[in-house]
Amino acid sequence: MRGTLGRANLGFLAAVTLLASACMSLRPYDPGPGKRVAASVPQDTYLSGEPINVTISNLSDVTLFYPDGFCKTGLQRRDGGLWRPVADPSVGCPIALGFLEPGQTVVHQFRIPKGMAVGIYRLAIPMPVPDEAAAPEPALLTPAFAVQGSQ
Repeated sequence: MRGTLGRANLGFLAAVTLLASACMSLRPYDPGPGKRVAASVPQDTYLSGEPINVTISNLSDVTLFYPDGFCKTGLQRRDGGLWRPVADPSVGCPIALGFLEPGQTVVHQFRIPKGMAVGIYRLAIPMPVPDEAAAPEPALLTPAFAVQGSQ
């Protein structure tokens, strides 16, 4: 009888441990600052004046907020090893989204200004943050793309 009681206690302890670890894994997945969101562009090359559809995906299980919406999206041009701003981020904001739900993907359209010089560019978008974020985070950057000629 004594051996049976010991096995029962071990089984009970294993069940409690399994339940406790399952409860701990119910916390929302949050990879942390700079890793919650991904941005992509569908093409490697654009013409000046052409729109770019930027896909923005929330990779976390946390609702993220855009304090300034997408209105502060800036265009940057590569100059040697540096990225320099070339377009005023406050110009042109078709839709300002306030939040990005867990796992949600949205498409933000940005139009390359007409007359842009041929070169390598990227977009800098305000980083979405969770409600309890203590400090602003660096900009969300798209992959680099080329601008060739005009539309």
